[in-house]
Amino acid sequence: MAPAVTAINQRLLSASLDISTFWRRLLIETADDQSDARACEIAVAAAGCSELQLDSTAAAILNRISECRAVMSSRFPKLAEQLPLRGRPIIERFEAYGPGLLRAVANYVWYNSPPKDWWPSKFEGLLVQPILGGDGEYDSQSSRFWIEAMLTDADPSVPEVLRVVYLLTCAAMDSHTRDRSGEQAVSLPWALAAVPIVLTVAAELELVRPDPLPIVAACRLWHAGDGGSADTLVRWWENLQQTPAPLPIALKALALTLAEDRSRSMPKPPVDKPPVGSNS
Repeated sequence: MAPAVTAINQRLLSASLDISTFWRRLLIETADDQSDARACEIAVAAAGCSELQLDSTAAAILNRISECRAVMSSRFPKLAEQLPLRGRPIIERFEAYGPGLLRAVANYVWYNSPPKDWWPSKFEGLLVQPILGGDGEYDSQSSRFWIEAMLTDADPSVPEVLRVVYLLTCAAMDSHTRDRSGEQAVSLPWALAAVPIVLTVAAELELVRPDPLPIVAACRLWHAGDGGSADTLVRWWENLQQTPAPLPIALKALALTLAEDRSRSMPKPPVDKPPVGSNS
C-alpha cells in the first residue's frame, strides 16, 4: 500500500491540506459505514480543502484508496472471517475484567461519586487487522473505537485489554469536558493522566505490577503524549500520590510541568558573537 498512501500524502501536501486530520477523519467516516467516495469528500473537506478543489482532490484520492483496498483484499482475502477469531482473546478478557475496571476508573476520577452519564449508554468497538503490533483509536462523538485484533499482548507488562479501557476512559473524558466544562478544561492533558489511572485500577486486580507501574511502557503502546512526556508523567504521578490534590488542579500542574519540560528541551537559538577586535 505504500505507493498509494505516499501518493495520497503528496497530493494533500501539495494542496496545503492537513494530512493528520485527513486520515483521522477518513477512519472515523469509514467506521461509520460511509462509502469510500463520501468518506473521502468529508475527510478532504475536514483537512481544509476549498469547495472549488474538493471534487477533483477527493476523486484523485478515492482512486488511491481503491488501490489500498485491492491490496488488502489480495493480502487478506478472509479478513472479515478472521478478525472476530483474532479478537476473541481481547473480547473475553474485557468481558471478564472490563466492567470492574470501568467502575473503578469512574470512582477514581470522581472520588466514588461519578455522574450517571459518565459512560456512554452504548459504545461500539471495531476490530482491525494488526499492522503495528498493537494500536487503537477512538471517536468520542460517535461513541466508537477501533483496536487491532491482537492474539497476544504486545507487551506482557501491559495487557491489551487495558488499551480498551484506556480508549473508553479517554472518550468519556473528552465527552465530559466538551459538554460540561469550559475551554480551559478541554485543553488539560486528560488523556495523559488517564494512563496511570487505568494502570492503578488494573494493579488492584493484579493485571499489572503495582511497583512501579508500567507508565512509560503504556505511554509508548497507547501513543499517549510525546517522547519526553512519559518521564514527566511518572514524576507527576509520584508527587500526586505523596501529596493528593483534586484531579483538575493536579492536571493544571501537569500541563505546566509539560510546558516547562518542552521549553527546556527546545534547542536554544545561537548567540551572535561580536566580531574579533570589537569593543562590545
